[in-house]
Amino acid sequence: MSRGSRLNGLTEIEVTARGWSQVFGPDQTVEIGRSSQAAVAVGDRTVGRIHASLQARANGWFLVDRASRNGTWVRGLRVSELLVDRPLTVHLGGPDSPNVLDVRPLPAGAALHPAGSEGETAVLAATDRLDHSGAASRADRPPIELVVRLGSQQRTFPVGQPVRVGRDPELEMVTENPLVTRRQHGVITADPDGATYVDTSSRGTFLKGRRLKAPLRITESVLLHLGDPVTGEELGITPPLSAARIATNQARRRRRRYLMRSSGAVAAAAALVVSLLLTVGRGGGPGGGLAPATLSRAVSATVRLLMGSPSSYAGWGSGTVISPDGLILTNGHVAEPQAPGEAVAQGVPGSTLDPNPPYLTVEMTDGEARPVVARYRARPVAVDGYLDLAVVRIYASADGRPVDPASLHLPWLPIGPSSEVQLDQAVTVLGFPGVSGSDSITITSGAISTFVPDPLHHSSDPRFELETTARVAHGNSGGAAIDNAGRLIGVPSLTIPGEGSDISWRLRSASEALPLVSAAQAGRPYSSTILTAPSGNEQVSAVGIAPAADGACPGGGSVRGGVDAVTIGFAYSGFAPGIDAALLIQMPDGSDVTGQGGSIPQFIVSQASGCETYQLSASDLGAASIPTGRYQVQVLAGPRLNPVDPPTQLVVR
Repeated sequence: MSRGSRLNGLTEIEVTARGWSQVFGPDQTVEIGRSSQAAVAVGDRTVGRIHASLQARANGWFLVDRASRNGTWVRGLRVSELLVDRPLTVHLGGPDSPNVLDVRPLPAGAALHPAGSEGETAVLAATDRLDHSGAASRADRPPIELVVRLGSQQRTFPVGQPVRVGRDPELEMVTENPLVTRRQHGVITADPDGATYVDTSSRGTFLKGRRLKAPLRITESVLLHLGDPVTGEELGITPPLSAARIATNQARRRRRRYLMRSSGAVAAAAALVVSLLLTVGRGGGPGGGLAPATLSRAVSATVRLLMGSPSSYAGWGSGTVISPDGLILTNGHVAEPQAPGEAVAQGVPGSTLDPNPPYLTVEMTDGEARPVVARYRARPVAVDGYLDLAVVRIYASADGRPVDPASLHLPWLPIGPSSEVQLDQAVTVLGFPGVSGSDSITITSGAISTFVPDPLHHSSDPRFELETTARVAHGNSGGAAIDNAGRLIGVPSLTIPGEGSDISWRLRSASEALPLVSAAQAGRPYSSTILTAPSGNEQVSAVGIAPAADGACPGGGSVRGGVDAVTIGFAYSGFAPGIDAALLIQMPDGSDVTGQGGSIPQFIVSQASGCETYQLSASDLGAASIPTGRYQVQVLAGPRLNPVDPPTQLVVR
């Protein structure tokens, strides 16, 4: 169908969000919101999962607010229904919200003015004051252009246009700096969710002093150096995202409970690398007992997993081949970030989890000093979000051609029983951490220092996690932790920050993955039984704030300030006993209340109805007293930590 054609007398409609345009026919209802299931996905937590929709009726296209909490706004007015008879700029979540979409019927300017119902007529009368020119000011619109600064010059480019950087005058961004490659040094490509930079030079591109070894995915502003890590030409890149989206990406990165490269953590890691990065099989530490042949096989069986294609991936982790026909064990947050239970394990709202990748690119190495090469594609076949474990299967070559698993004959590692793991036992960790700045495999050695039970008590295994002295960094996630016999005894999963520069490196016991492996090998679906499923009847009757616990659940809406602590509580019914619940508490300054590692307050509900409370302490907030102002509180529940009720406004006055 051509653009602007009519079906049953109605035109198609074009929707543009985050620089990405889509055209819909009148046989479709276009759902808009932050849900990944929405036809137009846009927004942050201020936008509903299905916030609004575009509906084709006999008398035209209508923009319909779907009872959203923060409203649908056009030119400063909140609308419930609005006839789209000309181009409109729509703000979701507030009159000045950065969550913006442009809507226009095709062909542009087509007049659709038949009379509607009484309710529709009232809405149209209320919006007669709107400026329907459709021309929003630049300040009203999100930055949907790529911003590039090279040296002292700065330019913007539309989404989708490749931006070549170098010294050739024919390129889009040109410099005379002799450290930059004469022709093309690198190229930037922007898409609606960010940008990707690819170095094409011989002198290199550097990020924070480290040379890029692979395409760099950019979801927040970065500063690169071309040709030299210190004196090279500066290249600044800001992706085509709104300021709110960039802030969300930054907050999500900080919230992860994996090792982050803050200045203190890098300094600590650098010091520990000297003492812990041992050459396995050559003495000098616990890993010295690993036979060269065992190490060689482990290296061959450890893979890097890109979350997407080599030219466009959202992140990466590591994995271990556990069968010759292409089964790979890795972390759940690498293979399927939105798996049920992942929100509970990370202690974050399910709506903030990263999207699932379309597939994983399996990169393999030919030796200790050899860089990895993309060989295959894989997809999940068994995932347990709470355990943060996943089994993925190779199904195609790196370029997408189908692969017969029986023909692979890959090197693989067996899973060892956790019952045989002992304290002070030697352990060797293999993977591809980002802190190394290398495309070659990284090997660290240490010992098992203690056993850690499940902190949320869903599992009774006292060896739920294994703490190790072997260094585990971001990117090691999902890799191999092996004993001296070459058996897989743990899967690197978490790093837990302590006081000062203390860091606890954790391995998920590999035995926890056996039910997933069994299901994958048998070709049957895997469904976790660790967490309690929702009953479907969950209700929250009151959310309140009080000086003490006994006054919170009746639902008091305000409390006096100037105190050391307050209690927030909620009264509930219809909950399945044993289900996970959490409180999403937004402070007056817009930040969320979180504990160590970025977790929001969590509960395990023990009975079908009752009251749960949480004491909010000024000392935990780093304040002398509880800040005054308006708080927003929402109850979440279930393996995905989805909202049970609309947010409640509470006041500390």
